[in-house]
Amino acid sequence: MDSDNISIILLGTKHPGNIGSTARAMFNMGLSGLVLAAPRCSINEEAFRMAKSGKVILESATVCDSVQSALKDISFLAGTTSKSGGYRAVAHTPRSLVQRILDHARRQKVGILFGPEDTGLVDEHLQLCNLLLRIPTQRKRGSINLAQAVMIICYELFLGSLDREPSKTIRLAPMEQTEAMYAQLERALLDIGFLTPQNAGHMMIRLRNLFGRAGLQSSDVGILRGIARQIAWFGKSRK
Repeated sequence: MDSDNISIILLGTKHPGNIGSTARAMFNMGLSGLVLAAPRCSINEEAFRMAKSGKVILESATVCDSVQSALKDISFLAGTTSKSGGYRAVAHTPRSLVQRILDHARRQKVGILFGPEDTGLVDEHLQLCNLLLRIPTQRKRGSINLAQAVMIICYELFLGSLDREPSKTIRLAPMEQTEAMYAQLERALLDIGFLTPQNAGHMMIRLRNLFGRAGLQSSDVGILRGIARQIAWFGKSRK
């Protein structure tokens, strides 16, 4: 497993014990990249106590003030959710997607994003993700402790890395590029009236799903930004 290219990203974590237990799970499964995005607690004595042998992971953890800064070097992002319906309906089991994640990790930086203990990831963060993961549980018993969820995902990644023939994957555009493209495209589509303030959020999620399935390289992003520029120019020229 190309563990150096896989980061576990915890967003808005409230309890130091969960950070420490996450580090322990990562250490057990051969991962080392821990990123804390806008944490609501610090790495304290409790975190180190819970980390056990994973203390080295806590010592090298990256702390960022926002999810955007945490994703700066990430090209492929998988988000986790325990809820269903709406945009979350496209979530799949970790085992069904682990090979795809590992194939991307062979060539580029991959992030696995976990939300806060109380709310999980909200739509604002889920739409940043290339794919969504949901750990199967009994019906109406979907709430899993944060560190336990991390352990399950890390275990599936470790298991999937054993004795496998890697598939060929494309090198995706960095997320900074794709997010800038989506913002530019949304403005252009608003200019020509294809989007309205009322439906823009929903339609952009559908477009993100469409382009996410295709997988965008830097050259693809450049083409789409060029199209967006022409759409915006045409929209302004018609006014």
